[in-house]
Amino acid sequence: MKKERSNQKPDVGEWEWPFSLADLTAGLRRMLEDTSVTIDRVTSLPMPSRRPSIGRLRAMEVEYLLGNEPGTCRLVVKEPRGTTRTGLAGAGRREVGVYQSLAEHFPIEVPRLVAASPVGDWLLMQTFESLREPQDWCKADYRKAIEALVDLHDRFWGLGSDFDAFPWLGRPLSADFEVHMAAAVKAIERALRQGEPELLIGVQERMQLLRALTMNADRVISPLRQEPATLLHGDYWPGNIAILEDERQIVYDWQLASVGAGIMDLLLFVNKSVWWFDPLPTDQEEIVTWYRQGMRKQCGTCWDDEEWAVLWDHALMWRFLQEWVDLLAASPESLLEARAEQLDEVWLHPVAEAVARRLNGA
Repeated sequence: MKKERSNQKPDVGEWEWPFSLADLTAGLRRMLEDTSVTIDRVTSLPMPSRRPSIGRLRAMEVEYLLGNEPGTCRLVVKEPRGTTRTGLAGAGRREVGVYQSLAEHFPIEVPRLVAASPVGDWLLMQTFESLREPQDWCKADYRKAIEALVDLHDRFWGLGSDFDAFPWLGRPLSADFEVHMAAAVKAIERALRQGEPELLIGVQERMQLLRALTMNADRVISPLRQEPATLLHGDYWPGNIAILEDERQIVYDWQLASVGAGIMDLLLFVNKSVWWFDPLPTDQEEIVTWYRQGMRKQCGTCWDDEEWAVLWDHALMWRFLQEWVDLLAASPESLLEARAEQLDEVWLHPVAEAVARRLNGA
């Protein structure tokens, strides 16, 4: 039975959203490609818990009329907080830019952007119920995700200069390098001044490791800078990928999108998956093999084993310097102690070994 259009105001309750009803209506009209759409009811929904992300997430259900036909859709509201780093483009601005300027060229599926603040204060997007939670992924899911990453990197391989038109994209190996380095140095200074966390500054070998990385940062990134640049998701891992009932994968959370060496996306995928979900249904060597074989097949890019080993070590050192030094210095002692063994296995020991191999024990 058709629901007759009403002249009454929509049932939106006490408006708690960062956008207006007009923003929502205009966004739905664009998404549904019908200017007759009107909002009938807006309801807040509980948001499933998710692992840490930049900002606030809320869910909503919208009941609408298209002509006289009723419809419903579920959306997620993202409110990014702050910047990815002081001195860099805001996380929300970066994600809005990706959806508005680049997503139409992607060989992979991403959520539909319904509406957004021009400066990225809020984004209203499609939401998906995943068939499997990330911790329940099977081997085929991991392989499909790596194949999608190959597709993304292949599409933009060697086009680094073409991204000059998008200043909001991150450039960790070039324009943003000094910003990341300043953050790492300040984090170390803060830890030394405060005398904590003990797990970091109380171990001489770890402080030597941090000094070696910061003093040799140009050497750390040199091989990565020589690689062809491509578009990086920046936080590509199972926690940012939804699997639909038909097994399609939807990749979201583009707040850390940047330009750089593709291996940086792959390394983060491996290490973050192991950090959260170890043991995996596959292993690092197999994941790396899928990527290397895919890149050789699709764009003819080949690395011999020694070249790959060098790049992996340098990507590992750089990701640790770029992200983990600041994170460790700001983490509560109790959290670090609870994760000490995992931190050693996933990051500290491999990074120390990479430093010994590539920086001549500096």
